[in-house]
Amino acid sequence: MNRFALSLVNGLLALALLTAYPCWANSEKPLIVGVAGPAINMVYSFVTRDAGLWQKYGLDSRVVVFESGSILAQAALSGEVKFSISSGPATIASRTQGADSIIIGAAVNTLPYSVVAAKHITKWSQLKGKKVAISRLGSGTDTAMRMVLKKFGMDPAKDVTILQVGTQPARVQALAAGAIDATLISPPLDLAAKKQGYNILVNIAALGIPYPQTVIETTDRFIKENPQTVKHFLKGFLEGVRYAATHRDHTKKVITKYLMTADPEVVDATYESYLQVTDYSGYPNLEGIRNAIDEVAQRVPAAKYKKPEEFVNTRFLKELEKEGFFKQLRP
Repeated sequence: MNRFALSLVNGLLALALLTAYPCWANSEKPLIVGVAGPAINMVYSFVTRDAGLWQKYGLDSRVVVFESGSILAQAALSGEVKFSISSGPATIASRTQGADSIIIGAAVNTLPYSVVAAKHITKWSQLKGKKVAISRLGSGTDTAMRMVLKKFGMDPAKDVTILQVGTQPARVQALAAGAIDATLISPPLDLAAKKQGYNILVNIAALGIPYPQTVIETTDRFIKENPQTVKHFLKGFLEGVRYAATHRDHTKKVITKYLMTADPEVVDATYESYLQVTDYSGYPNLEGIRNAIDEVAQRVPAAKYKKPEEFVNTRFLKELEKEGFFKQLRP
């Protein structure tokens, strides 16, 4: 294993330890917030937690990082995870198959990844017949990879071999070892990989493809039984999203701490990518959910007949808008 891959693996292990420390707040039992990562979408949750914004609204929320959105979805079904910060396909697939998972807000409504390829691959045509890596089938990376391959004229089922490799550090390790030819990763790992000589074939965020990349999910049951908790959770999270955009130094410290990089160039670029992809409205993009439904339907046929509105509950966002909450967040 080369030094770059080893540092990524060590970072992931350290991340697991960092997310285990307890939080202090008013409630007797903390709310478990599951995050599909590690990736840039972690920043929202950790900024919110470290700035005390959930505590501000009376909640003790403990952030736990899961390997992928599909694994997080399984944990959410158990009832232990009360809120999930994940990508839309996981919600679409689970709800279509009978779960009561529901999207209540969003922070990123486009794809934030880059396609990073081996050093000898410099253009899309060279990927034909090659092996590309995702985290797990049914995850956001799976959907994103298939969408981008199609956009560039390739058939995901015929032109490439899609492999399940796990977390972003594991995928970069596989790339470094020559086990795969390309993968999807997000800042800061794509930037670190570029500095190591790997090629970024495309910055997908720049394409502006509507997609429910980072959504806030809970369940119909939890909404029914704990509506105020849901509302307060959203207030803290959405304030955290705005806080990150207006508190550059604090957010960079969070990026350095949780994404395991102290390289100023990488941290700066990661922060700028955060600003590029964040949707401060808090609302899910229905066109993006439609895109995710179309992709999920290839694996879960029943999704084909669903409407985007069936996966979204904007009740609390509308209440917050009516109460002037979003106006209060404007700098």
